[in-house]
Amino acid sequence: MYRLRKEDASVYLYLKDLVLADFIEYQDKDELIYSDRLSTDTLSVYDIDTYLEPTPLDRGRGLTYFDDLTGEPLVCTPTISGSHEQSNRVTVYDMSLNVIDDNDYIIDYLDGRISCDSSVSPKYIDYYWHYVSLVDEWSAVTASDPPVVVIDMNATEKKGFQLGGGKLTERKVSLIIFASSTAERNDLAEVLHDGLYNKSCPYYDFPEGTVLDFDGTFRGRRYTTDKADNIFLRTTVSGVSNLRFENVVTKHVSLPIIMSKGKDEVALSDLNAYRSKITFNLISYEG
Repeated sequence: MYRLRKEDASVYLYLKDLVLADFIEYQDKDELIYSDRLSTDTLSVYDIDTYLEPTPLDRGRGLTYFDDLTGEPLVCTPTISGSHEQSNRVTVYDMSLNVIDDNDYIIDYLDGRISCDSSVSPKYIDYYWHYVSLVDEWSAVTASDPPVVVIDMNATEKKGFQLGGGKLTERKVSLIIFASSTAERNDLAEVLHDGLYNKSCPYYDFPEGTVLDFDGTFRGRRYTTDKADNIFLRTTVSGVSNLRFENVVTKHVSLPIIMSKGKDEVALSDLNAYRSKITFNLISYEG
């Protein structure tokens, strides 16, 4: 994993887990439905059956995989060794509403699935989920209902910083907000702007990968039966400063709902009805 990807992932974690923490929602007693398609002789898989709109299972949303991090000094103290998988954000029950030990199942936080062996029979679930869909690619915008926020790192400039081998890296970054109403757009723009202005975030090294594995489970969780033994490492890169946010500017984008596709064609675009753009420079120093 090279530097641009690490910076992108570091900013993503900072926005999703800290800046947008006020947009985490709670849902209780959704039903878990046994999946004949995904289950095997040795593994039982259950899907969350929810009526919520937007659905927690949209691209860029998902269940929360950390406990509340807002009280931890993740921004100003980059020496923290790691963060455990959540312990109070997801609760699974059997038919009689008895709580099932969280070491008896594994959670797919992206697709909302519970995996366990045949000795466990989950039936209901309480969970916290991300109301805002946060994605880092434009192709995913139409894959989720609003609100959606896109992280777009679109330009890079590197130059000498001091005598010797010092280097300053400056990236031009945009956050594109697609909301479902004027009020929602304004709230998101204000929270994101305040989360960037005069702030910085750690530049993580990700020595063992990002928080979730390819299957949506917590990093390394499928290899251990005890959650307490498994953490997401918050190792920072030696010799590189925190990632600083400078020149933060927010503008509302006014685009027509009716968009022209061609000479004789038009298309309705609800995504453009309530839209904002936040631009900033992402600055880091390498000694």
